[in-house]
Amino acid sequence: MNSPVGILFFAVFAFFLSYFIIFGNYRIGPLVIGILAGAIIFLICIISPLSGFYLTTFISLLAFYPQRLLRANIPVSVGIEFLILGVYLGLLIKKRRSSINNMQFYKAPSSLVMIFFLVFLLIEGFNPNMQSIPGWLFYIRRYLEFLLLYYASYILIDTLDKVKYFIRFWIFLGLLNALYTCKQQWLGFFGFEMEWLRSDPHLIALYFQGGIFRKFSFLSDPAANGIWMASMAIFTIILAMGEKNKKRRRFYFIASFIMILAMEYTGTRTSTVILVAGWIFYVLMTLNNKMTFYFSVSSVFLFIFLLAAPIDNPTLNRLRSSFRGSRDESLEIRNVNRRHIQPYIFAHPMGGGLATSSSEGLVYNPGHPLAGFPPDSGFLKTAIETGWVGYALAILYYFIILYQGVHYFFKANNEQIRKYILAFTAAILIFILAQYSQVAIGQFPGIFFFYPSAALLVRLLQLDEAISVSKNEKINL
Repeated sequence: MNSPVGILFFAVFAFFLSYFIIFGNYRIGPLVIGILAGAIIFLICIISPLSGFYLTTFISLLAFYPQRLLRANIPVSVGIEFLILGVYLGLLIKKRRSSINNMQFYKAPSSLVMIFFLVFLLIEGFNPNMQSIPGWLFYIRRYLEFLLLYYASYILIDTLDKVKYFIRFWIFLGLLNALYTCKQQWLGFFGFEMEWLRSDPHLIALYFQGGIFRKFSFLSDPAANGIWMASMAIFTIILAMGEKNKKRRRFYFIASFIMILAMEYTGTRTSTVILVAGWIFYVLMTLNNKMTFYFSVSSVFLFIFLLAAPIDNPTLNRLRSSFRGSRDESLEIRNVNRRHIQPYIFAHPMGGGLATSSSEGLVYNPGHPLAGFPPDSGFLKTAIETGWVGYALAILYYFIILYQGVHYFFKANNEQIRKYILAFTAAILIFILAQYSQVAIGQFPGIFFFYPSAALLVRLLQLDEAISVSKNEKINL
């Protein structure tokens, strides 16, 4: 770059790029910059997988932002998949130089079920009900992405200090997203966001409810925003409950309050219900904790006040509708769809095939009985595409993750590690419960939290055992 040839090359490149931006398409500039930045980050992923892992995670938070800003279909998700691959390649190179044995990863029940489910998805390629191999490959590619994230996070985050950094990083991301959600509520959308909404009448009908717009922040839609905020809120609350440092505990509570506020601004009823469920799970796991009792009593009184207070507010009214049994037309339509599709599920043990339902079915399997069918549920989508066999495997996977979390919580000795295990387990539970009414697992940036959290449950128990062995050795000395 310091040579005359290099300077001349970049000068010519900058000239032509400027020319095309001014006299051609204004989107060319950001696109070229994005490609160059992506290439640099890809190299970072290979050279330093841990740095690349966090860079990719941060980019996933902003995956939908360029599309709204530039009003163009930019394949950011494809770029993120390449970055995940770069992290994995970096791990392979690093592993050759390392003598660390990570066989315990493959012995973990959650790892075994994930690998077994991958085998099942490969067998789905022979499903006679599926018409499209590209659709099958699309699904396999996505699942491999989840598996690589699960594996990479386990290998990369191998010390307690790295676990703490992972936690701080995600609280930062959650708080950043929550603050942007609050900005949309208090100050309104940016001009380009309103233009994006108005460009599609369907979005206006979907997002404008109860006299206000549902807030989506950086994410794909309000539902994904609400579910992620609920997960991060319960995660941060549990960290606060077990924190002895007063300043840090105060920060955790403030951050969780902002996240809950943002969650309510999304207008997602599911998120409110699963947040309560996550808190009940925490209470059941820590019944002997006095602070849990006092906080729970205060929360109940506050909750009753919010439900009964004579305050007319669109956000509060939507929260109340989640618990007052009010008639929800969208829920009734979903129930009708579920009853209608049940015979198909029972008649097809292997399902209709991968990528055959919803909009994916219209793209990859047009004319298929499931093409265009709106599952509106992660559980239902799994059941209709992979049959009751695949659905049973998915439920087994979720059960094993939660079982590991509960088992490891009571098995671990270190109090700090026990707190982390409980926080991760409750956050994972939120996503799993949300699968009943939304396709909650598989969205950006949630997959960068869900699958690493599942992997860290295994890693945290190993760290706890290592700490116990170290203490015993010191005692023996």
